[in-house]
Amino acid sequence: MKSKAIIAGIASAFLFTAVTLVAHHSNAAQFDSTKRVTMKGEITKIEWTNPHAFIYVNVKDAAGKVVNYSLEGFPPNTLLRTGWSQKDLKQGDVISFEGCVARDGSPILLAREVTLADGVTKKWWGPMQ
Repeated sequence: MKSKAIIAGIASAFLFTAVTLVAHHSNAAQFDSTKRVTMKGEITKIEWTNPHAFIYVNVKDAAGKVVNYSLEGFPPNTLLRTGWSQKDLKQGDVISFEGCVARDGSPILLAREVTLADGVTKKWWGPMQ
């Protein structure tokens, strides 16, 4: 009976560790910092969630097809401490943004800066000066 409890404990620890490792990713593994793009589009959704906040933006590609991009940013607490407010972003606002593309070509960016509808540019991710 004691050995079953030990095995269950080890299995639980392994499972917890595996889930934790999958839960967070390396920015360098997912995004190519040498390939930066600047785009403009309409906000469709905003998620102020941990571990990262996200802005979802409809962007027209060169062929005129609308692609919904996910802009990954700092955690909400960091954004709030650096001058962001949840009132800064609204569904339907047109914003421009600059960031690093996903290595796998998916429509996800590690967005460095976001320029709001009123022309104000703020950091969404990256080194703080």
